Amino acid sequence: MEYYKDEYYDLIKASQRGDVKAAGKLVEAHAQAVHDFLFHLCGNRHLTEDLAQDTFLRALTALKHYQFRAPLRAWLFRIAINLYRDQRRRKIVRNIVSSYHDNEQEAENIVSNTSVQTPHAELERKERFAHLYKAMQKLPESLRTVIIMRDLQELSYEEITQVLHWRLGTVKSRLFRARKELAELLSDFWEEK
Repeated sequence: MEYYKDEYYDLIKASQRGDVKAAGKLVEAHAQAVHDFLFHLCGNRHLTEDLAQDTFLRALTALKHYQFRAPLRAWLFRIAINLYRDQRRRKIVRNIVSSYHDNEQEAENIVSNTSVQTPHAELERKERFAHLYKAMQKLPESLRTVIIMRDLQELSYEEITQVLHWRLGTVKSRLFRARKELAELLSDFWEEK
């Protein structure tokens, strides 16, 4: 089997030998991507924080077994998605989306932290984000996951196949279907504008 030469190869090797500083640098380099991925997947800040911490705890524990078969980021995303799915199946944490109101409030909090030129533009951005977020949550998990990975996290098709253990054709067809379903869910809203 051909091994992947990760850009963090030296840090990974040092971490595997027990170098705590190198492990810290790996976490620092990937923390935002893992956090963003999980937030887009589950939409809950508190759950995202818990799952991101669990992802890195599990990754650091298992790093000595990492075999360079995929980029480290893809490997971390695989751990994150497995933790997310386990959490949902066992219902260890409350339902990630308790109501549409909670999601709408979360969307407003995110949008309100961005700078906006006019009150009208801010209101329009909040409305668009809320509709997009609501539509994303209506997608089946597999479609939501692939669209987040490709369009929001900008993973390559190869990375997505490694994370999800899908064939390339499956990734492309599900991404096409996800975009189509998302466009249909948003069509009424966008036609009003």
